[in-house]
Amino acid sequence: MIEYVMIALAVLSIFLFIVSFFDKDEINRLEEQIDHLTISLAQETYQIKKRLQVLEEELLIPHENGSNAMPIRHDRLLSSSQKRVLFLYKQGLSHEQIARETALTTEEVRMILRGLAR
Repeated sequence: MIEYVMIALAVLSIFLFIVSFFDKDEINRLEEQIDHLTISLAQETYQIKKRLQVLEEELLIPHENGSNAMPIRHDRLLSSSQKRVLFLYKQGLSHEQIARETALTTEEVRMILRGLAR
């Protein structure tokens, strides 16, 4: 009797071992879903950054009729801090307020604005 139980357990274990190779692993499926979500998130983040960059560039283009319009030299690229200072200046903030917002000194803000006006 014990021999039959041992043989049955051995056959069952072999059967389960073989079935485990053909069974779809849930963890692999979850990993694939996470990979797809990560790729989608990265693509969406990239698209949002590009759109934001376009919007920032549009906001920094001087308007012909604007009272705060400053001529910008288009032959060089502006750094992000220069763009931020110019954007805040166009919003009507004073040099001191811009300095507080950007963590620059008032003199640095003045120098940036003088450099952009050339």
